Amino acid sequence: MSVIVWCVYHSQSALAELRVVRVDTNEDVPLQDGSFLIRISTDEKKKTPRYFIRHIGSGREAYLQGNSKFHAFVKDCLLRPASPEADIPGPSKG
Repeated sequence: MSVIVWCVYHSQSALAELRVVRVDTNEDVPLQDGSFLIRISTDEKKKTPRYFIRHIGSGREAYLQGNSKFHAFVKDCLLRPASPEADIPGPSKG
């Protein structure tokens, strides 16, 4: 299944709205209400960004491992440039 994800930040309430729509049917994908902890770190041996995600309600956890292109995508396309979080750890250059 392919989906499109829309994220809209509402500055007055300081909340982000997330909407997921199926590409093939143009129907909303129902999401559960929930909160997540996302931790971004770098494996010092491999210089690879790792993404730890925990679903707060259930305690379930998952790790994702990215590369420099994924790191750049997250930083450039998902994070607000004015936020301190925009300076996320990533692979060393050089």
